[in-house]
Amino acid sequence: MRLTSHFDISIVRFIKPTGENMKPNQLIIPPKPGILLEIQALMQQQDVDLVKITRLIKQDVALYAVLLSSVNSPWLGLRQEVKSVETAISLMGLERVLSLLQAVIIRSCFKGAPLLDSFWDTASDVAGICQTLASKYTHVKADDAYSVGMLHNAGVAVMLTNFENYNQFLNTHNRKPANELCVYERQTFHTDHYLQGALLAKAWYMGNNISLTVRYQPIAQSVLDGSKEMPADICQLLAVLTLAKDISGEYQHYWKVEENKFNTQCITAALEYLNISEEEYKDLKEDTINDLMENQVA
Repeated sequence: MRLTSHFDISIVRFIKPTGENMKPNQLIIPPKPGILLEIQALMQQQDVDLVKITRLIKQDVALYAVLLSSVNSPWLGLRQEVKSVETAISLMGLERVLSLLQAVIIRSCFKGAPLLDSFWDTASDVAGICQTLASKYTHVKADDAYSVGMLHNAGVAVMLTNFENYNQFLNTHNRKPANELCVYERQTFHTDHYLQGALLAKAWYMGNNISLTVRYQPIAQSVLDGSKEMPADICQLLAVLTLAKDISGEYQHYWKVEENKFNTQCITAALEYLNISEEEYKDLKEDTINDLMENQVA
């Protein structure tokens, strides 16, 4: 099946089914929360006021608790337990803390969507694996890789909040490879969750490289093998995301995509792009899955 969808995220119009009528309108994407806008504004000042930033984070008790939980994730590799926002900022820096906050808040924005906790747990796993792979094999910012991993399937939540029948559609088609799923989504809903995830990243000012990496998942092979020329940072992010999804998919059986030609070709292209041998990747995958199992037990 050929993918013929247009991938320019800046000029897309949507058609949302409303009963028997079809009216063109934009899908509802949650706006960037005020707390993130305030923190970013404070970070742009010449003299950054860490006290004000810390106070903002602490205003939301739930956000504060989830942030500390994320900071202490084994994926971040901190040698000591972090018990305060101040310590998190001093150890990780403001930009990294901000990227974690964005990931945490994205989840809270879609509380009404019928998603299992395993969906967000998988997103967190993919984000952590992306961050680790990016640090080891690429020159892109690890925080950007983390954001890409956290957002790679966030468009599913957007679709669920906009289309009543998307949950049933997902239950039927979620094991299809990205290229086929994208086509089926466009045939049914006149948009797709990869585009919606990219638009979410764009609406939250996460950077063009992040939004386009999320968007280009259905044509990952063409990007990675050079058939579709793209900037190096997007290629590197897409390569680590491809491998991270494969590793997580083998661990998280619920979201595992059945083996197919498209996924195999994407993984091969990613390994070649990052200059990773099959033997090295086999060991890397085994070690990462063991780490995931140990973290779950702990």
